[in-house]
Amino acid sequence: FVGVYSSVLQEHGLIRLWYDFRSSTPDGVYEFEDRVAYAESKDGVHFAKPVLGLHEVDGTTGNNIVMPGIIGGCSIWIDPHAPSQHRYKNQAKVYPAHKFRMHSSPDGLRWDLYAKIDPGRGGFDTQSIVFWDPSVERYVLYTRRWVEPSGQPKAARYRTVRRLESDNLVDWDNENVVMEADATDLATHETPTPQPPVDYYGANVFRYEEAEDVYIMLAQAFWHWKERDARGLGPSTFDVRLAVSRDGKSFQRTAGREPFMATGKAGAFDSRFVWAMPQPIRRGDELWIYYVGSNQDHDRVIDPAANGKHLTGIGRAVLRLDGFVSLDAGYEGGDFTTPPMRFAGNRLELNVATSGGGSMRVELLDEDYHPLPGYSGKDAIRLYGNSVRFPVRWRDTSDVSSLSKQPVRLRVRMQDCKLY
Repeated sequence: FVGVYSSVLQEHGLIRLWYDFRSSTPDGVYEFEDRVAYAESKDGVHFAKPVLGLHEVDGTTGNNIVMPGIIGGCSIWIDPHAPSQHRYKNQAKVYPAHKFRMHSSPDGLRWDLYAKIDPGRGGFDTQSIVFWDPSVERYVLYTRRWVEPSGQPKAARYRTVRRLESDNLVDWDNENVVMEADATDLATHETPTPQPPVDYYGANVFRYEEAEDVYIMLAQAFWHWKERDARGLGPSTFDVRLAVSRDGKSFQRTAGREPFMATGKAGAFDSRFVWAMPQPIRRGDELWIYYVGSNQDHDRVIDPAANGKHLTGIGRAVLRLDGFVSLDAGYEGGDFTTPPMRFAGNRLELNVATSGGGSMRVELLDEDYHPLPGYSGKDAIRLYGNSVRFPVRWRDTSDVSSLSKQPVRLRVRMQDCKLY
């Protein structure tokens, strides 16, 4: 079956997928043997599993395995400062020693041990994310940190996500926690044990290249608030929560804390587990977020609606470009006014989706909220449609070059539509 710690990259006209492939070990020493296998696709939907012949597994080299043995999945990225033979990197748990190791590769297929990583006390038992961050000119690592509250039993400990920095991918410093259950999270449910109702098993963090100094976090929320049996608290499920940051350190929850990626329908392959892979793929005006799903929860209880059939798989979630959150207006409408902003260019484009009866108008104001001549509410043309680049017009013009570089406020009047 497919394990959650899997990765995807887009390059050379291909979408390249490395997935955590698990099978039972015959000797019974470990319940599962984790390997990393490889697949690729031109369209992002139909994937081929090439026979690579790199490793003999189960008596044959006729397979697509790129990392054999017992390795806890993959988190593959491209290091822009590495020589060609170490261009691809992957950090993961390695068994049976349960150590944190980084491997490197010249092509993403042939891997060798690169470094032993020690992020210090706190743990790393998750899909750990590493990338070069040009804003600090260092490598950054997002990984697990266990917290054990003072004076509480071990059952009260909980998982958080921490961030560290490094110059050489070996020595790590400047640790800080970037995601943990706060008072709002803890108030969602009362639990029958000291364990909190939710903690954060890990988080996929990436710089969003379509905007300046924006970091996106897809945090993996692990829910356990319901009394069940000796296996632990239920429902023992995962969904994905969204947070954003301007520095990669301080993250803000969004969209009223609604799940960004919720679990699937009862009995489906993703009804109990949704785990977003690192780094969405941009294709045109869409972002493709690949994820691993399972209908078996963390305690290995299969969704009853599946009639005992364990299902796992890799899915693709499609998002409009820049569509992580939206400002929504209902049937009766509403409006909002932005803080002053300065811009360069000659026209304003909005990422908007209206209903058939919905619309949007944009008025331009000065710092003191006075309408600018020619761009007032009376001049504004109603917009309707669905586009990530909808041009805004006022009477017979869309040209705003005369206002470039001066402070301008936008007053947006919306009805039955979404502004992204």
